[in-house]
Amino acid sequence: MAFKFKLPEFKQPEKCNVGKKDRIIRLAVAVLLLIGFYRGGFHNWVIALIALVLLATAYFGFCPAYLVTKTNTNQKD
Repeated sequence: MAFKFKLPEFKQPEKCNVGKKDRIIRLAVAVLLLIGFYRGGFHNWVIALIALVLLATAYFGFCPAYLVTKTNTNQKD
């Protein structure tokens, strides 16, 4: 007797709302912020958190703030 476990399916509102240029810019800014984080400064943890958010949104191609503002920079051909 085999036990089958099925994970619940979650409906995603949008698959990708961040375009290619936007992702490149987010990645570049995140790298610069991480360099600033390692060099030191006053609010290091804030800089690191912003950089991690930018890296995550660039990697996944989804920005929750764009969902709220109904913005989509992903150009579909």
